[in-house]
Amino acid sequence: MERKEKIAFAKKQIAEKWKCDPIVFDYKDNVFFESKDTFFEIITFGTNAVIRADESIIDWCSEKFKSVLACDIMDGDNLYELDTKLRSFGKKLGGEHVGYLHTFPEKTVKKPEGFIFRLYIRDEIKELYEKNHENFDNAFSPDRERDVLAIAAYDGEAIAAIAGSDDYLGSLWQIGIDTSPLYRNRGLGVYLVKEITYEIEKHQKVAYYNTWSPNIASTKVALSAGFYPTWVSYPSENT
Repeated sequence: MERKEKIAFAKKQIAEKWKCDPIVFDYKDNVFFESKDTFFEIITFGTNAVIRADESIIDWCSEKFKSVLACDIMDGDNLYELDTKLRSFGKKLGGEHVGYLHTFPEKTVKKPEGFIFRLYIRDEIKELYEKNHENFDNAFSPDRERDVLAIAAYDGEAIAAIAGSDDYLGSLWQIGIDTSPLYRNRGLGVYLVKEITYEIEKHQKVAYYNTWSPNIASTKVALSAGFYPTWVSYPSENT
C-alpha cells in the first residue's frame, strides 16, 4: 500500500473499533457521538477532533469543544479541564497515544552484529512469556491472546531485545519494542521494529507503531524505521 492507502486503512480499522463511519475522521468540523462501551476517548488525524463519550458527558464535550481546534483541545488547559471533568465521574484522562504508520519503506536499517534473531508466531510466543522480565513488557499486549508475532534478539542465551505485535485493531497490527538496558544504543530497537514490520506485511496486514511525544527515544526509533506520525488520541481510564 501507498501512504494514502495505509492512512485510509488505519481509519477504517479504528472506525470499526469505535463503531463509527471512517468518514468522520475527515470532516472539517469536530464530531461527537455517544458510546455505550467507552467512557471517553478523543482522536485526531490532523483535520478535526472526534470524541466518543458516555451519555453522562457527551453533551458537555460537545458544548465545550464544538468550535475548538483539535490541537487546542489536546493542550494544557483543555486537557486539565477534561481530566477534572472525568475525575468527577471516577475516571481520569489516560496518556497520549501517537500512532505512526510505516510510510517510508525505502529507509534502510543496519543489522547489529553479534546477535542471533529468532521469529515467534502466535502460540510460539508463549515461550517468550516464560523468559520475559520487566524489561520486555512493552513488547507484548496486556491481553496475551492478542499477540501474533515477536522477534527476539539473543546474545548467547540472554535476550537483548524483543519486538512484538498484536492484532487489537484487527488487521492493523501494533508494534511494541523493549531493549534491555545493557544493550541499548546499539541499533537493536530500530532493526527489530523494521524486521517485524516486514513480517507483518508478509501476513498482508498493516503495521503501526504507538508511543507518546515526550518519549524521545521511542519516537526516534519510529522515525528511523520509516514510520510517519498519523494520529493522536487520548483515552479515559479508571482512577
